[in-house]
Amino acid sequence: MLIDDRSGSISQADLMDLLRVARGWLDTPAGVMLLQSQQVVIEEALQRCFGQHLVQYGLAPSLLDGSQEVLRNRWHFDLIAEPPAMPLQEDQWPFAAQSLDVVLLHHGLDFCLSPRTLLREASQAVRAGGHIIILGFNPWSSWGLNHFAGRSWLSEAGFVSPARLADWLEVLGFAVEKRINGCYRPPLATQKWLDRTVFLERFGERHNLPVGGFYCLIARRQMYGVTPRKQPARAFPALNLPPLTVGTRRTQKRKSE
Repeated sequence: MLIDDRSGSISQADLMDLLRVARGWLDTPAGVMLLQSQQVVIEEALQRCFGQHLVQYGLAPSLLDGSQEVLRNRWHFDLIAEPPAMPLQEDQWPFAAQSLDVVLLHHGLDFCLSPRTLLREASQAVRAGGHIIILGFNPWSSWGLNHFAGRSWLSEAGFVSPARLADWLEVLGFAVEKRINGCYRPPLATQKWLDRTVFLERFGERHNLPVGGFYCLIARRQMYGVTPRKQPARAFPALNLPPLTVGTRRTQKRKSE
């Protein structure tokens, strides 16, 4: 079932069960491949960001463990709230408006009740000039084929189109700075078959093809300038000049002689 934009398309209990199944899948060869590729991409993305406060929301609690590019203050929230994560309702983020420097949604839109609601709450917490980094499953990939064919838990994940997501971000006042694609190999069950298809990974990365299993959008909140206040014109005092004498320069010179 494709999770659409309407709240209630999947129940809260089913969503939490789906998230547990997906986290268990991360220990498989395909899941390890996914996390390793995404950790490289996230480190590259964080090099564009600056500030002190980062919030991570999504699939893998240990995604940023060991990363050297993490901002000073970091919090991890999700629905299940297993340590070290903290509970968070997707429609009620406990942050003041424009109080965070970076928000990282690691497949958060793929595992939620309403992608638009979650994106709106996350974007409101990002300050002007701050970044939102979104990783999601690409529906236009071999992973998307498993999704539409109804295979495994991938059939229940969100798979929000990156083009649609870019439109949502523009409405919320963000500009997409870069898109990174990854995982061009299909999510095969064994490491043996993943090794045999490594040439797909090399070819896709070399040409940055938009058909990777996941995408990463790096978007920055726009800083709108303030219209300068119009300054009143400076008033100069009137000058009292002597009256001009009628005549040309030649006659004036003759009179002076």
